[in-house]
Amino acid sequence: MIMVIIPPMQRLTIQRQAILDLINSSNRHWDAEEVNRELSDRGQSVGIATVYRGLTALEEAGLIEGIQFYDRKRYERADKSHHDHMLCTVCGHIEEFSHEKIEALQEAIALEKDFEMTGHQLVLFGLCAVCRNASK
Repeated sequence: MIMVIIPPMQRLTIQRQAILDLINSSNRHWDAEEVNRELSDRGQSVGIATVYRGLTALEEAGLIEGIQFYDRKRYERADKSHHDHMLCTVCGHIEEFSHEKIEALQEAIALEKDFEMTGHQLVLFGLCAVCRNASK
């Protein structure tokens, strides 16, 4: 069993709670601007710098997961089971997937290289079916 030490968050402010509630209430992958816009639309005015700091603090505390995609960092609920991502570089659609063989291969490679893997993120970049068909 791998033990992960999560640094303590200074405090869960009203703004950070609003960000956490927003992310935990959906299956979306949110970037900071989307979080800021959605909170504003809901009548919760939070400055963009506060959103960035809040996302960082929530990620460091293990309350949300951050994934660096092609063009920006996005955040999702931390309570999902492990999965990887496919990102359309045209429309930004994100598809989650999991595959036993890919997981087994990564573990085998780490073992072969005498590497203790504590986690990973796999992101495939390309075109979704809609964008690929639109370009034909």
